[in-house]
Amino acid sequence: MVLVLPDLAPSMSWVGINCSSWVKSIMSRPILGETGIAQRMSTRAGTVKDAFEREFITPSGRVAYNDQTSYALAILYDLLPEQHLEAARRYLKASIERAGGRIGTGFIGTPALLPALIKIGEPELAARLFLQEEVPGWLFQVKMGATSIWERWDSLRADGSINGEEMNSYNHYAYGAVCQWLFESVAGFRPDPENPGFRHIVFEPTIIPELSPVSAHHDGATGRIEAGWSVSGKLVTYSVTVPDGARGTLRLGERYRAARMNGRELAPGIDAELLAGQHTITFELAA
Repeated sequence: MVLVLPDLAPSMSWVGINCSSWVKSIMSRPILGETGIAQRMSTRAGTVKDAFEREFITPSGRVAYNDQTSYALAILYDLLPEQHLEAARRYLKASIERAGGRIGTGFIGTPALLPALIKIGEPELAARLFLQEEVPGWLFQVKMGATSIWERWDSLRADGSINGEEMNSYNHYAYGAVCQWLFESVAGFRPDPENPGFRHIVFEPTIIPELSPVSAHHDGATGRIEAGWSVSGKLVTYSVTVPDGARGTLRLGERYRAARMNGRELAPGIDAELLAGQHTITFELAA
């Protein structure tokens, strides 16, 4: 791989609270030195989070409409109190099983679903959702010959006929938002929000052997960032490039063992600093 039927939509007030919380959490970071604004936004973000809990979370941890979108957004944007995280994880997995192991989100929830699953420690489930080849699913479109991502899951039906005449773009952002997940989680590089502009790059790949080999790059302000991996048996070779003027951090999950970088053994569970240049990391997939 080289990277260059939904639930009923949640109410706009519910979506609005998610968006409000996200925007305020971003503005609460004093990156530009505006500490007064940062403090005000941080306080307001806490108020929004408290309101969300009162209005949309039951005592058992069930969220809003009890669907994939509800849990994905709440998990991704940190709207769940610690005591409800495990319950929300179970409810999200159950909502996916009710959908037959297929994606059940629309325009709002689709960008959040796979990142939320990674965040709660369910990479295998995220991979299963991505790899399944029936409607609704991304790889159905690939099977049908798509070279871009469609507005509908089945803009072309299985028999090759066009599905309707309206709302049927063949190059559309909403479901195509999965590409951010492919870059940030699968290829495994993302900007550090505390050091924007890719001045600090976090490398943290999610290995899906069925996709091997993977290769991705991004041309940022400091130069080209590259990351790619291949799998041979249980051995993964992960190659990254950090441009001049930037620095990187390698972060490997618990599923990956016996890691070495540029021939040097890495301590398990400890982030490794990456200076500008090319680096080769090898590690094994846990059984």
